[in-house]
Amino acid sequence: MQDRQILLLEAVASSASPVSASELAQMTATPRASLYRHIAALLECGFLEETETGSRYILGLRFIKIALTGKSDTHVINAVSAVLQRVVKDLGETAFLARYRGGRVDLIHTQVPADPSVPYIYPGLGVRPVHACSSAKAIAAFLAPELQQDLIDTLPVRFTDKTRTEPEQIARELQQVRRYGYATCDGEIDNGVTSVAVPIIVDRLGAIFSMGVVGPTSRITPAIQPRILPILTKQAIHAAAAIQHCSVAHAETTNANSLAAAQERASQPH
Repeated sequence: MQDRQILLLEAVASSASPVSASELAQMTATPRASLYRHIAALLECGFLEETETGSRYILGLRFIKIALTGKSDTHVINAVSAVLQRVVKDLGETAFLARYRGGRVDLIHTQVPADPSVPYIYPGLGVRPVHACSSAKAIAAFLAPELQQDLIDTLPVRFTDKTRTEPEQIARELQQVRRYGYATCDGEIDNGVTSVAVPIIVDRLGAIFSMGVVGPTSRITPAIQPRILPILTKQAIHAAAAIQHCSVAHAETTNANSLAAAQERASQPH
């Protein structure tokens, strides 16, 4: 990728709204003679996209997807950590963050309450079963059907007497999750433990992350509608914005670093 094209991407990424070709020319000091050639190249590879009117440009889905899926768990956790801390402070329960990648859903981070006098649930980290775990349900319900099916185990494990293992039951619940916008795990993995999760909808990529809380059933169930869902829904919007921002920033930094390295190699004597 040429230096000028990186400048154009940076200009689009830094703009609060779609930008026109004339605005890009002014922002990047790109001559009109080459501007449209660079824009055409970025459109062709999916790094830029035209708006519906065809006269303004936004970052392309391919560019955003590369930036996001290539981001390490650590980067995502750092971006969302403050959001999870607010959830824990507001609800007094353990908060968690999950991620879809590589054909599975993993719980990648938890934030526990700071008050040592209040018992809490620690859910652990790692792969989560779609048929039983709220964090995985909240993601799977919003994926394309073929991706959704890949996530569901052929022989789902029955953890407790509340675990749904029949394909029809699992499909019906995922439909309800998509309809109502949240998922629960009510004693489906451990008796007496309930979790609630909502999808984190990243602009133009969908629900590839989820967040939620877990705790004793006696505390979680009565609070789902009046307290937990309003807070989770609000904070999921903040989490999506944080993930989107850090992903674009990371992609720009990566491109700039790659360009700098290439330029340095080119300047070295052979």
